[in-house]
Amino acid sequence: MDPAGLLPGDVLADVLRRLMPRSLAACRSVCKEWCAAVDAHGLLRKDLLPLSLAGIFAVYNFVDGYHLPPAFLSRPSVAGKIQGNLSYLDDVHDEWSHIMGHCNGLLLLWGGVANPATRQWACLPRHPDRTATKGFIKRDFLAYDPMVSPHFEVFFMQCVRRRSKNEVALDLANPNSEWPPSPYTISAFSSETWLWEERSFIREGMAPRSIDPKLLPLMKNVLFPRDAVYWRGRLYVYNIFFVIRLDLGDNKYRVIELPPISEARGDIMPHLGKSGNGVYYGFVGDCCKLQIWFLNESIDHTEWMLKHEIGLKPLLENFPWEHSHGSWFVQGLRDNNDETLDREKLEWDSDNDDATTASATEVSVQKKFHKYISRILGFHPYKEIIFLHISDTRVVAYHLKNSKVEDLGCLPVDGDDWIQSSCVYTPCWIESCLRANNVEPNSEL
Repeated sequence: MDPAGLLPGDVLADVLRRLMPRSLAACRSVCKEWCAAVDAHGLLRKDLLPLSLAGIFAVYNFVDGYHLPPAFLSRPSVAGKIQGNLSYLDDVHDEWSHIMGHCNGLLLLWGGVANPATRQWACLPRHPDRTATKGFIKRDFLAYDPMVSPHFEVFFMQCVRRRSKNEVALDLANPNSEWPPSPYTISAFSSETWLWEERSFIREGMAPRSIDPKLLPLMKNVLFPRDAVYWRGRLYVYNIFFVIRLDLGDNKYRVIELPPISEARGDIMPHLGKSGNGVYYGFVGDCCKLQIWFLNESIDHTEWMLKHEIGLKPLLENFPWEHSHGSWFVQGLRDNNDETLDREKLEWDSDNDDATTASATEVSVQKKFHKYISRILGFHPYKEIIFLHISDTRVVAYHLKNSKVEDLGCLPVDGDDWIQSSCVYTPCWIESCLRANNVEPNSEL
């Protein structure tokens, strides 16, 4: 038995309040008793930590040679606090509006890192070598946990390249090839040293199997996102057929094969994300079939468990397209607060379990046109809710437990536009190690 559990609540709280905020936040996650003591005595300002959902960032594609600015779909109460269109970075660099990744309140941008909540930013030094080998592309991934450390890390990794719509890294079908190797050497940047350094990771578990060539034609319709998850000291990076899990504490890595994707028509947009229980993976096939998998992990075993499988055709056919505008609105590409925002409507706040929801089978038909699920925008970070973009128009919150849906608002895509990536944003109000400086940002990052 934990000796601290024998202490009266007041005594335990008196001991814990002597800790620094970051250590106190870490202690809060040790057990229910410690968490209750911290919360009951108001020892930690949870509102400063990335523990609440603020909105969803959407990154658009290149148009006429440049990136469209990101869109930020958020609750009205958040709009005055967080400048989601990142316009305060316009004077830093033209390409800084392009979001490359995110982690616990920080955004990895094309040239640096920024915190939209505190409006802090910092340029990163240029990486010495950005040359990718044949069949691969190098990408950056962010790891940051303000409850553990004020510092962040950026990992510059090789990822399998999708060469064209009909050709998917055929070199992986070679049974004699082995990737990633062991040791797997990665370039890593630390905000503590402000330097790029080489880090080597030793493989644990089985070596990755060669890819069955029969799967390659099936994968030609899979669109490969820039997804990564940082969860409890481990970085999970999506790589077409598998996930690479980097254990940042003991410098080991494991290859985790992804669940099989059954044959389906049309493009398939998978998404790797996290929720309150850990790492999730989902994809949409045939425009309306949704599958959600949960990664069940133990000390020496990992297994994907099918969490949810449903055809959402009834939702698409019966969605109230004309008479519902949602309670969230967009900052950035197309501000819709003047046209669609109903300020008298109760805004949906996922932290409130009493938020109004509507069953997917109980809404009435309002408009007839081709409806489909464009993509998975992300997972709710603390609840079993998934955010879906429907017919390049609307965003809904879909509850995995009861199949209910809430209309959040419009995130329109017009003409040649399309959403390249997205991230569910949880703001961090703690002043971090980001430091504004006059160093010219690296336009190639």
